[in-house]
Amino acid sequence: MEQNKLNKYFLILISLLLISNCQFDLIEDRHIHLNKIEFGLNVKDSFKQKSTKYFSQDPSNNNYVLKISNLQFKKKNFYGGSAARAKQIEIIGELEYKFMNMTSSIDGRLQISDWIPVNETNPQAEMMAQKKIVEELEFLLLEDLLQEYWLIEG
Repeated sequence: MEQNKLNKYFLILISLLLISNCQFDLIEDRHIHLNKIEFGLNVKDSFKQKSTKYFSQDPSNNNYVLKISNLQFKKKNFYGGSAARAKQIEIIGELEYKFMNMTSSIDGRLQISDWIPVNETNPQAEMMAQKKIVEELEFLLLEDLLQEYWLIEG
């Protein structure tokens, strides 16, 4: 009797796991096919390479054209304490984009930021941390751009 209950619950658990995995594969599609992607002059090559993981170009179909006109990262220091020294650094990433097709044009601006503490004893480590945050912010901006595309498409 106890073995039957255990088998029953085990079969239910396995069934739920299989069903949820099948549904996830059907819904989750993170690659978008665009007609063309254009980049502005001040967009770094690293961002261009990362964007190919999310957006692919297929000129044969009638999809949107994506134009990324501006990408910049700004650094802002925040001061505090008795000596009014820098305590934190905020890095702000801004992305200006435009989705265009035959009938419409939708432009926008995405902004995202992150914080790191100031490391006065090891400025080299602070610079490396800033570089890593910029790389992470590039991915987050691409994720937000992906969401913007799905809002337009949906």
